[in-house]
Amino acid sequence: MASHTQTSAIKIALGGWRDAFRAITQMPSVAGTAFLFTLMSQAAYQLSRGHSFATDVAISPVLWIVQSLGLTPLAIAVHRYVLLDEVPEHYALNLADQRFQRFFGFAVATQALWACIAIWFILGFVFGAPMLFVCLAAALVTGIVVVNVILSIVILFPAVAIDAPGVGWRNAMDDSKGHAYRIFWAFVLGLVPMFALDEVAELILGPREFGFGPHPAFQTIGVVLQATESVLIVSAYAAIASTLYVAFGSRLKGDAPVA
Repeated sequence: MASHTQTSAIKIALGGWRDAFRAITQMPSVAGTAFLFTLMSQAAYQLSRGHSFATDVAISPVLWIVQSLGLTPLAIAVHRYVLLDEVPEHYALNLADQRFQRFFGFAVATQALWACIAIWFILGFVFGAPMLFVCLAAALVTGIVVVNVILSIVILFPAVAIDAPGVGWRNAMDDSKGHAYRIFWAFVLGLVPMFALDEVAELILGPREFGFGPHPAFQTIGVVLQATESVLIVSAYAAIASTLYVAFGSRLKGDAPVA
């Protein structure tokens, strides 16, 4: 793959979606199994939620962990397809595999960073009006820090997927330094197709926050749509991150000395 150092964020995002669809087409068994895994976990989540706020808060991270387990083989496969032209023959959910463990571990660590923001909103809900402003301000500051950290290490994921020699948080942050603006917009623009799909779905099925309406058929379609979105966005983001890794990952690839 040629270097994309000078490529604009919009071209990286468009290329990511193109590579994602190409990868899904080339490995339907991997994408299909990941979809079924996500569909079942999403259905279980929808059946479990709505009993109480505490229950919803408790099961949300469980859902994310379960879905991440199911989507990790897909993400790794897309990274390796884009970077190595490797086409796997089957879906590989191997919890004992070191590459899988490392990739999933970094994914959980990243999600834990996002959870730091959610904690402030939960505290604001628990303590009410007296602490609401403080919690919102703290959430904003925490969000800015978390976004900057995640942008600085996102190219670590493709490096882990292909077993690059310089895998490490420090190398990822050093390689990403000075490129946060392009990385940020590449991923934001990568979400545009999902926003468009959501708008069409809500127009037809009803508001997402209400389960796409009370009708069971609409709720079923909503679950299928959410599983589809998860597979698509994971594939697209993996492809985008792979392109960014090619452009900026000198230390991760072992091409530059560690500072």
